[in-house]
Amino acid sequence: MLNTTASLTHTTVLPKGTTRPQAVALVQDHEHFIKCDPHMISYKTKTPETAPAPLPEWVSAKWKLVDGAKPPVVYEVTDRISALPKGLWDSDVVSTSEFWDLEDGVFVRLHSPLSILMETVWSVRHGDGGDLELVEDVLISCSRLLVGIVKGQCDSNWKGIHGNVVKKLGGEPVAVAAS
Repeated sequence: MLNTTASLTHTTVLPKGTTRPQAVALVQDHEHFIKCDPHMISYKTKTPETAPAPLPEWVSAKWKLVDGAKPPVVYEVTDRISALPKGLWDSDVVSTSEFWDLEDGVFVRLHSPLSILMETVWSVRHGDGGDLELVEDVLISCSRLLVGIVKGQCDSNWKGIHGNVVKKLGGEPVAVAAS
């Protein structure tokens, strides 16, 4: 009753000359991807206490795990989150992230305190103009009281994360879009 969901999609055109295998491999470089988060201050691999839940239906209906997929790699990630502007009240938040390699990218299931669950697919696809794009599809599940804050964090972070991926591919973002 007090929980809700929100979804977001963010898209960035990848640099000319980027190959699909090159882009997918970079997205599947979990540690590089974790380091792209502007709020991340530390991370470590973690042995899960329980077996991870299977891929959610919204993911398995559209994307496939890589052939011979192994169990997801689990990380404990500490982020510094600002509760008030300009660092007036920062908090270190420790989350658990599962990384599942998909044929087109990676699925990340993030569990944070206060029953925040974010499920994100980072995929590489050909856009309408034929250019390769990095697409981030996010489903947020949390308290109605927190959904605006979590959604705001996603909206403020994505350009930095996408920009770091584009930079690693040797370019500058050509176009960005959110919906």
